[in-house]
Amino acid sequence: MPLSPVSESVPSVKNATVKIGMIGLGTVGSGVFKIFQNNPQFKFERIAVRALNKARQLPGFDSSLLSDDPFTVVRDPSIQLVVELMGGCEPALALVKEAIENGKHVVTANKELIAKHGPTLFELARKHDVRLLFEGAVAGGIPIIMPLKLSLGANRIQRIAGILNGTTNYILTKMSQEGLSFDEALKQAQASGFAEADPTNDVEGFDVAYKISVLSLIAFKREVDSSKIYREGITKITDVDIANAKELGFVIKLIGWAEMSDDDRLDIRVHPMLVPIKHPLANIHNEFNAVFVKGDAVDDVMFYGRGAGEMPTASAVGGDILAIASGLLKNNDPIPSMVIEPADPAVLKPMSETLNRYYLRLNTHDRPKVIGHLGLACGEAGVSLEAVMQKCTNSDGTASIILVTHEVSEAAMMQAVETIRQLESTADVACLLRIF
Repeated sequence: MPLSPVSESVPSVKNATVKIGMIGLGTVGSGVFKIFQNNPQFKFERIAVRALNKARQLPGFDSSLLSDDPFTVVRDPSIQLVVELMGGCEPALALVKEAIENGKHVVTANKELIAKHGPTLFELARKHDVRLLFEGAVAGGIPIIMPLKLSLGANRIQRIAGILNGTTNYILTKMSQEGLSFDEALKQAQASGFAEADPTNDVEGFDVAYKISVLSLIAFKREVDSSKIYREGITKITDVDIANAKELGFVIKLIGWAEMSDDDRLDIRVHPMLVPIKHPLANIHNEFNAVFVKGDAVDDVMFYGRGAGEMPTASAVGGDILAIASGLLKNNDPIPSMVIEPADPAVLKPMSETLNRYYLRLNTHDRPKVIGHLGLACGEAGVSLEAVMQKCTNSDGTASIILVTHEVSEAAMMQAVETIRQLESTADVACLLRIF
């Protein structure tokens, strides 16, 4: 399918050309090259890659552009704009710093780099009067960074919550719709190219933690150390919990959540949640992402689209390139409204103080008054039960019991769970999930 021309998006200045250097020519880098390769207002001067002799599915590609030394890109005096698509923090951090210090604008899709070093790089970009744009770092092809900064700028953002990782959403979709186990769904995701050989970054929630910290920086103007974010992955989700959730009117999704409380503390976390089947997030399937933003003026808005992949992420990167180019080609200051100002460190609300509803699955031995003892354990902790269900008898003779609570603090729920764990009738506490 032919790509849409980008020349109509850029102001036409006779004989003007933006000279680009790119670091990384993998999946996303190839997409970016395809978008701009035939546009006379853009010229790729140099592209750094790990393997010079790798076969590339890029018809008409000039291999003389390639270098295996990325520092040749950031040190080339002719290059005006550096596109960093290598991922990770090293040597990406050193490269982006040097590019900025050399007066070059930078576009990146590197969420880990922005999450861990964004404030330092933004300060450096302000000092050298260049732009650092990163739309492709969060949610693939979904426009979210610039809308948060500009379109929703009149709002006091109250909450951001959404599905921010296509790999985990693909896995949970296959478990829900096809009855696959986690391991089976993961293998299918890897075979389809949606999961890496080592999927830890995705399935343990690190990827979402990076992204929700970046969104919080823009939405709440707070610096968040992504390593301090409460995080749970999806590796402990079983087909049993998927089926139970469906019976209760929910689907399970990995959610990135950030909410500013009235006392100016940030409730930020990443964990699986039971999402009501009627909520729009419940119907986000496979590799698609969706982000809900709540503002004091706009109320709820949702951004939806493909969260990863060659062309969706290349679309976001390409938009940033065009935004900078529109200024360069007119000899104007490129998008001054996208300067990221200094932010205060976030004061995080302890997980123990957060309020949630809960789904608890436990296996119990056949003892008298089991339900009564569970109710008493919850009552003593101040946990009010909304529903109690006894499921089938397991192969070992234990019974599976499901508890659904009303809203309660995490501390109270943990107290109840610990008491339940100590009951003689309790074989094991199998699963505890929060409800959206």
